[in-house]
Amino acid sequence: MEIKEFKYSANFCEENIWHLCQNPALESFSKKVLIVSNSSKYCPFRFQKSINNYEIVWWNYHVILLASNEHLSLIYDFDSTLPVPLSGMEYMQKTFEKHENWTAENMPCFKAIDSCDYLNSFVSDRNHMRDSSGNWLSEPPIWPEIGNNGDLPLPALLDFSDLSEERIYALDEMLALVEALSSQN
Repeated sequence: MEIKEFKYSANFCEENIWHLCQNPALESFSKKVLIVSNSSKYCPFRFQKSINNYEIVWWNYHVILLASNEHLSLIYDFDSTLPVPLSGMEYMQKTFEKHENWTAENMPCFKAIDSCDYLNSFVSDRNHMRDSSGNWLSEPPIWPEIGNNGDLPLPALLDFSDLSEERIYALDEMLALVEALSSQN
């Protein structure tokens, strides 16, 4: 598959993945939406598209898709410079390869939301992409806002505190989960 085959809008990863969850090509896959962040909202990713061509991009959050079936486990990250999709383990090992300057506070953490729950509950009002004057920080997608009737707004998904309603996985736990999915295949 080519990225151009999917709905994509730069800086709206949560909406891109929402649309990807509905893609007929992934019907035979079990899908988990992975929200990646941490309590400091400063999370390192390798192999990301960057206007500065930095080796590591520090996102406040990022949303990707883990798709698996009896044959393979794949990660879809439309903002990665790695192939899309890529095997789950290869993506995780390359993207989150530990760097000597990463502190425990900066290590990526994950929430894994079932794609059906994400599709039915996610709400994006896009307010996080506006400055204090209401101007767009990044041009919004051409499609309508997602999830007017849902009960899972982006701020709740981005809560990586002890008060979060969703389970938070440490990097090692997510690596183990992806490895388990990969070894079943």
